[in-house]
Amino acid sequence: MTNTKSLKNLRKWILFFLGITILFVSFKFSQSIANANTPDRKEGKSIVKEVYTREVTNGSYQVQIPSNGILQAYRRVSLTSRVQGLMQTINPLFKVGQKYKAGQTLVKIDASDYSANVKAQRASLYNLITSVLPDLQLDFAEAYLQWSQFLKDFDIEKPTPPLPKMKENVRLFVSGRGIISSYYALQNLEQNLQYYTLKAPFDGVLVSANMTEGSLVRPGQQLGEFIAVDQYELKVSLPKSYIQKIKEGAKVTLNSIDSNQAYTGTVARINAKVNTQTQSVEVFIRVSNPELKEGVFLEASINATTFDEVFAIDRGLLNGEQELFVVKNNILEYKKVQAIHYTETLAYVKGLENGELIIAQPLIGAYSGMEVIPTVLAIEN
Repeated sequence: MTNTKSLKNLRKWILFFLGITILFVSFKFSQSIANANTPDRKEGKSIVKEVYTREVTNGSYQVQIPSNGILQAYRRVSLTSRVQGLMQTINPLFKVGQKYKAGQTLVKIDASDYSANVKAQRASLYNLITSVLPDLQLDFAEAYLQWSQFLKDFDIEKPTPPLPKMKENVRLFVSGRGIISSYYALQNLEQNLQYYTLKAPFDGVLVSANMTEGSLVRPGQQLGEFIAVDQYELKVSLPKSYIQKIKEGAKVTLNSIDSNQAYTGTVARINAKVNTQTQSVEVFIRVSNPELKEGVFLEASINATTFDEVFAIDRGLLNGEQELFVVKNNILEYKKVQAIHYTETLAYVKGLENGELIIAQPLIGAYSGMEVIPTVLAIEN
């Protein structure tokens, strides 16, 4: 019994020591495997980035302000009737595209009824002057000769000649007979008679015709539009911040989108009023070219203020403090500059010195004191 118990205890101790031995061997084996797979550690090396740089060359820059608009004739007349009557047929016909010389008849309205009334008033004035001639002969011999000559020049079919020069006593005499009031009433009728014929005020083209021959024309009715084709204007709206940079007489380059033609114009007028809704100002550009037509869409580049000693950079190179990176001894440093003018992609700045190196493109992760390897690109200023 005692021997059996002793054998059991011995067996337990043997198994215990055997388990510890197996655990120890397993631990050492796994440690050796782990140490065998551990790579050799290498000392870290700092990475120096290669960056593209540009050498600063300051120069002059003329601000080009882009805009666009529709071309309009500089001289334009809206033909409006002041009288009533039938529109007569004349040569050339009142048609769109018809060219006229200055003084040539554009529209003629039938004035037969009105003309008869004017002739009647002339005859009435003629009879009135004739009735006072005997009194003038007796009391004002000198004036009698003047009024006699006036009657000789008087033709009922023609416009009334001007009244003779009179002394004060003669004026009072003929005025008391109603001659002067009748004369000026007749002048008013003759003036209205001229409105039955519309003449071209300058050489040009009829661009709009709202009436045709034989139509009844009424007072205030618009007949058409007449323009001169020697000069045109382009109206553009620019932000009010640009107006201080533009002067009257500044050259403007105009480009036609469809024909790729370029024309040269000048700033003719600048409106003094700012549009309250858009905060823009109207600028009128004058241009003259026989190839141009009214209604053409043109793009304009206005030559504004010229800046000296400026350099063009990518807008992305500037931070909010108007600083950019320059390269000195292969180290990046911030430098403060002054932005003078912006375009869609560029900023024109002052404060850089000729020969300085700046980074050509925005660099991700750049910081002041960063070591770089500069590669100089050609300057495109």
